[in-house]
Amino acid sequence: MSAWLLCGPSAAISHASAAVHHRLYRIGAPTRPHVTVPHGRRHVPAAVKVHSTRELDKADVLTVGGVDYTTLARTVCDLADGQDPWETLALVDDAVARGAKQRWLHQRSSALANGRTGVVLVGAATAPHAAPEFRSWLERTAAHVYRVAGLPDPEWNVAVRDHHGLVGIVDALWPAWRVIAEKEGLRFHTTPEQRRDDAKRFNRLADSQYSVRRFSWEDVVHAPVEVAAAVMRALRAAGADLDPARLPRRIDLPGAVRSQTLS
Repeated sequence: MSAWLLCGPSAAISHASAAVHHRLYRIGAPTRPHVTVPHGRRHVPAAVKVHSTRELDKADVLTVGGVDYTTLARTVCDLADGQDPWETLALVDDAVARGAKQRWLHQRSSALANGRTGVVLVGAATAPHAAPEFRSWLERTAAHVYRVAGLPDPEWNVAVRDHHGLVGIVDALWPAWRVIAEKEGLRFHTTPEQRRDDAKRFNRLADSQYSVRRFSWEDVVHAPVEVAAAVMRALRAAGADLDPARLPRRIDLPGAVRSQTLS
């Protein structure tokens, strides 16, 4: 707050400092305050991390107790990193959990993109019809993880039925062992109704003696070895002859910057 006061009335607390205010805990607390000021502003304190902007639109400023912060949507755009796309998506996902509307994020990122690859990614992820693209990517990435881990190839997008009828289309099924692996998309691409339906489906699958493992997109991207290990344990428990010692200590994802090494 002191840094903001020193930078003048046209400034706003921003970036990691605004993330703390918005409770985006993925972003660690900064070692010095971050403030955004209009271009041309001079004589700012050396202890303040200053970001300049051509214009700080009123739509991007939130005033709380007389103090100006960048809004949740603007903060996400400011922190988006085109070199770290999956961490950027995780940040967007967290922002939605904090109350940011997908449409609002898409609107502000579209207005602020101007060649910034990280902000362009935010806009693409929050576009109205982006969900199928991310789900398709997630399934292809999971297939790569299973293959590298030495797991048997599953059947994909299989219709499963019980005595009541169709339970649903499951993502990956190992029919010989009745093991299912389901992938959950980004939070902002699902609705409360979809999540309730998923829970009912999960219970019906369990009642039908399927062993179900559920993974979020972040599990697949940030912890692929753990995902593969969980599926391997389920397959082994169902009688599959798999050697856990052959599980790789590291799995690199195609076209992504993330990998994981077992500790």
